[in-house]
Order: sequence, then structure tokens, then C-alpha cells
Amino acid sequence: MPRLRSLFAIPAVLALSCRSVPAAVPQAHAVLPKNVVLMVGDGMGPSHFAAARLLRGEAFAAGRFPVTGMVSTRSANSVVTDSAAAATAMATGTKSNNRMLGVDPQGHPLTTLLELAEGQGRATGLVTTTFFGDATPAAFAVHTARRDQVADIVHQLLASDVDLVAGGGAELFGTDGLPALSTAAAQHGWSLITEPAALASAPATKALAVFPSQKNAADVPGARLPDLARWALARLSTDPDGFFLLLEHEGTDTASHENAADDLRDSLRSFDETVGVVADFARQRGDTLVLVVGDHETGGLRVLADPAGGVALEFGTKTHTGSLVPLFALGPGSERFIGFYENTEIAHKVQALYGVSAEPAQATSHAARVSTGSVAGGR
Repeated sequence: MPRLRSLFAIPAVLALSCRSVPAAVPQAHAVLPKNVVLMVGDGMGPSHFAAARLLRGEAFAAGRFPVTGMVSTRSANSVVTDSAAAATAMATGTKSNNRMLGVDPQGHPLTTLLELAEGQGRATGLVTTTFFGDATPAAFAVHTARRDQVADIVHQLLASDVDLVAGGGAELFGTDGLPALSTAAAQHGWSLITEPAALASAPATKALAVFPSQKNAADVPGARLPDLARWALARLSTDPDGFFLLLEHEGTDTASHENAADDLRDSLRSFDETVGVVADFARQRGDTLVLVVGDHETGGLRVLADPAGGVALEFGTKTHTGSLVPLFALGPGSERFIGFYENTEIAHKVQALYGVSAEPAQATSHAARVSTGSVAGGR
């Protein structure tokens, strides 16, 4: 495949894409992707990817992707999006208000890419380093106008047809209206995994891996995001119809909110290491589209040199900003992602690769209108 480049990507992003190590030569690609992996570095703007490039050096995996785009992130009701509206836009192709998940601004449920994949017989998975019902994963399987309705979100997600879910939040169950974790899993037919060592022996049924939340949404020891990505890819790739997988590192966002530079460094390294895991899988197969993107920018990050010549990270805010975010694409259909576009176009382009209309569609499993909520802000 030709190594396409955006003609007008900003210089910082072009610098990110420069390769100091030759890219692996892929096998012949399929015309259309059998599998789609959407990788979200939550809160990662251009400076976050620039920092990852400097921290990872020649191992920087996103920089070896052949296609680069730039994405605008505003929500329907604010120039600065939250994660709920941003994920909804990427999942459905429709701008929504901040704090809304899987619905349009009027509260009508919308079909997500994950639900579309399920309707075509593909396996599906949601993996994150934070609470598995948090905004980014939830937007792909849940329909609600209020992201703070945790009990309802968990119920919807566990009652969905998703095949694999992994994340944190074990300590939340049995409190604030949530049942015991084992009860919630059994009620909906999930095989529950609560220890990293049990991942390898999990039954070949619907798998729910839930671990204790970590400070600043960092990796779970023994179940880091690169490990969870390998586990999810191995399970989902057994489906002959293909799969859709969302992988999110939330630590890049939470550490930026907290202006915690050391934790941000760790999460940036982990996310890009995960990008490398998925890229290797995709290159070996030739039938997998991989998209790497930030949902918005957090922290007003600046990358500077410290007195010793290392990487210094400085923050301008503890909130989100309206910055553009980079997108990196690899695999069949990746050429569609070159250029500058709204975050809704991510869904539209994947929908087209799935052979369906990009017009917004109401979710068939949620015929009733969802009550609206218009509170702005949040993460």
C-alpha cells in the first residue's frame, strides 16, 4: 500500500510520523477490513503524541503507520468536548452534547460501530484501563443522556451482546446501587475474571475481566493494556466473520487532569507499546484496520527539555482543550483517513468500509426515546 500522508497535517504531526526504523513489510492487504481495532489514547493531543515519540524513541509505534490525519473534536453544545460526546461521535457518526452516550442531542439512541459489527456477525470487545462503564467504552454499547447514571450504564453494558469486556472498577460493585460483581456477571451469562493470572484460562464464552481501579487509571499490574490487547486479539480473532475491538488507555487523560507528569509518561509508554502489539497483529494478517487517535486534548500539554536534556512535561490547565488531535491509520481502508475532518467522520469512514450508509440510524435495540440531560463539562 502506498505510504500516504496528509498534505496539510501540522508540522508537529508530520514529525511524529517520521520513521527512524523501517516499517515491517505487510502481507498483501484485503480490499476491505475483516477486523477493525479503534485505539483511543484518552486526552491525547499533538503534544501527547510528541511526548510519546520522544519517550519511546525508535520504538514509537504510531509513527510507523502509513496514514496520518487530523481530527476536530468539538461536541454539539460546546467547543470543548468531554469524553462522552467525543466517543459518541466516533461510535455513531453524530455529534452529541457533552455527558451523553450513544444518543443524539435530542436523546434518540443511535446505532454504534460496535452494534453494527454485531449485526454483521462479528465478535466485539471493549477494553480500557479505567472503570469498564466509563464514558469511552460505554458510548459504544450504551444509550443514555447522562453518563453519571452508573447503575443503568452497567446494566445496559452487561445486558448487551458484547463478547469481551475488560477494565477496572471492581471496588464499585456492591455499593451505590450496583450489585455484587459476581451477581451482575452471572445474571447476564458472563465468565468473570478478577485476577490477571486467570486471563489465560478463561472459558471461551462471554468474558468479563474486572480488576481494582489504579491511581490515575494506570495499568493493572499483571494486566497492562498491552497484555489485555494480546488477550483480546487472541480471543476475538477466532471469529470467522471478524471482529471490532475498542482499546482505550484512560491513564493518559487522568494523569493530564491531575498534571501528574510521571504517571503520564508511564501511560504514554504503555499506550504506544499497545499500538505496537496491535500493529504487529495487523501486519501479520493483512486484513485488519487499526486506527489510533485521541478523543480530545487534556491538560494543555507542552513538551520541553529538562536541564539534563530529557523530556519535561508542562501543563497549562487541568481540563480539556479544543485542540485538534492526530489520527494514525494502518491496514485495508486506511487511505480513507488521510486529511482533516470532524471526529464523526471516523464512524462514517468505518461504516462505509462495512458497506452501510453513513446516515445516522436509531439503535434497533432501544426503540424508546432516552430522557435528555444537558449538563456540560466533565471528563
